[in-house]
Parts: sequence; structure tokens; C-alpha cells
Amino acid sequence: MPFIKRDWCDFLPIFKNLWQNTPHYPYYHPVFMKITKLLLALAIIALIIVAGSPYYKLYTLKNAYDNGDYTPIINSIDFETLRPNLKHQLITKTDNWLGSNDVVQGLSLFGGLLGLDGAKLNTIAHSFINTAVDKGVTPENLTRLAQGDVQPESEPMLVGIALFGGYVDTERLLTDYISTGDMNIAIDNQKTAIAAKTSDNIGQPTQPKLSYCGINCFEVATTIKDKPYTIVMHRHQVLDWQIVNVVLP
Repeated sequence: MPFIKRDWCDFLPIFKNLWQNTPHYPYYHPVFMKITKLLLALAIIALIIVAGSPYYKLYTLKNAYDNGDYTPIINSIDFETLRPNLKHQLITKTDNWLGSNDVVQGLSLFGGLLGLDGAKLNTIAHSFINTAVDKGVTPENLTRLAQGDVQPESEPMLVGIALFGGYVDTERLLTDYISTGDMNIAIDNQKTAIAAKTSDNIGQPTQPKLSYCGINCFEVATTIKDKPYTIVMHRHQVLDWQIVNVVLP
């Protein structure tokens, strides 16, 4: 019988056929197939639960707010992370505000009389912000603030947000003060302008935009009184979420 030279690849189909048809071949065993399908189903369910967890969190927080129960909301805030984030934002806005033309002109007019220059005012502003946030951003103060009870500890923080968050027209504030010489008139003009701007937006609520900003990051973007705000949440223990930042306008 003549010798027929064969390549080893010629035997692969034979070996594959023998292996797949043996009762010990595990991957086509009915029990194994059922287990595989079950595991895939569980994995899909787990993925849906994990992906939908921030939406469920917001749903529970909204229900708590509608019911006037602010405890779940306060418990969902990571204060140790939120405070530094707010400080960083307000300090950055303060530096930009102090460097604007209207403030520079105001300092040139009144800074000498008050014994202040840009560096001193910057230091005072930073200290003011750090103290205001530390005292104002606490579970007790935010709970009372949500209930409409503004505590003295919260007032500096609210002033800082109003002043450096774009609510106050600093150029007009200084102009009114220079022209009238009366700070009360300048402040009253600001209140009138803010009230008029707010009334123009009554009845025009914005729908919050929900989106992931990373695997462990979720954002809620909304507009309050014509000012954009973004609430940032980070994943906490797989399924839970905590508020770590509020991006100011």
C-alpha cells in the first residue's frame, strides 16, 4: 500500500468531530447550556439595575421633596466633597470678578479711602467664602433653608452665590452708588432688576437633562430663574449615589 503524505491540518476535522460527539464534551451539554443562559440573563438584569440606579435615586429624592421630607436628600449629599467643590467655584468666580474692569475702576476710586488694594480684597474675599461655605453648607442649615428658614449662618453663603454667581450686576451696582452716593438706592435697584428678570421667567420651567458623565458620574442639568445649574452625583457602593457638586452659573 503506497504511503500517502498528509498535512496535520487534514486531521483537524476528524478530531473535532470526535470531540464534539463524545458525551464528555461539556459545551453542548444541555445542563451547561441552561446554566449559560441563566447566567447571561442575570448579567443583563444586573447591568440594567446598575445603569438605572441613578434614575431610581432621583425618583426617590423627588418623591421625598414632594412630600416635604428633606432627610433623604440631605443624607444623599457628600458634604466633605461638596464643600471644597463649592469653595473652588466661588473663589474662581471671585478672582474673575475682582479682575473685571468695573471692580478695578471702583477700587481705584475708593480703594485708597478704605485702605484696600486688589491683593487685600482678594484675601478678604477668599476668607469670606471659606467661612461662609463651612458654616452654611451643613445638614442642619440646608434642611432649614429648604424649609424657607434662612439662618444667620446661611446668609453669607447666599450673599456669595448671589454676588459671584451672576445675579448681581456689579457694574450697575457701582455706577448707581457713584452717581447717587447712596448704597441703599444701588441695592434697591439691584433688587428691582432681579425681581423683573425673575418674573419674566415665571411659567417657563425647564425640563432637567439627565446624563452620565462617566461610569461613576451622573449629571442633572436644569435652569432656575434663568440661571443654569448642574447637580453632579458620584456612584456610592455600586447602586447608591451621592451629590458631590453643584455647578453654579
